[in-house]
Amino acid sequence: MTSGGFSVQVEDFAAVGPTLSQAGDELTSAVQKQSGALNTAGSFWGTTAHGPDFGKSYQPLAAKVLALAKMAGIAVQGVGSGLEEMGKEYGVTESQIAASMKHGML
Repeated sequence: MTSGGFSVQVEDFAAVGPTLSQAGDELTSAVQKQSGALNTAGSFWGTTAHGPDFGKSYQPLAAKVLALAKMAGIAVQGVGSGLEEMGKEYGVTESQIAASMKHGML
């Protein structure tokens, strides 16, 4: 624990891992659904007045936003998986240390 009272427990990180993995899955799924919805919307900005100019600006920006959201989903999934794995490895290490202490090896 630090002087400010902040304490980190590896078990807490491991416990939140599945939640983060699920959040990443949901974000990835939402991006896929939104991409499909936008693709089926066609050129919703129309062909009159400023519509085509808007469409030229909108399309590349929308593609960037969706790509960034997809990368964010993948990153969140990776963090969740990493935390889960860290928790498992911590548990193995903890068991090994406890066994060593029990048998007088430390």
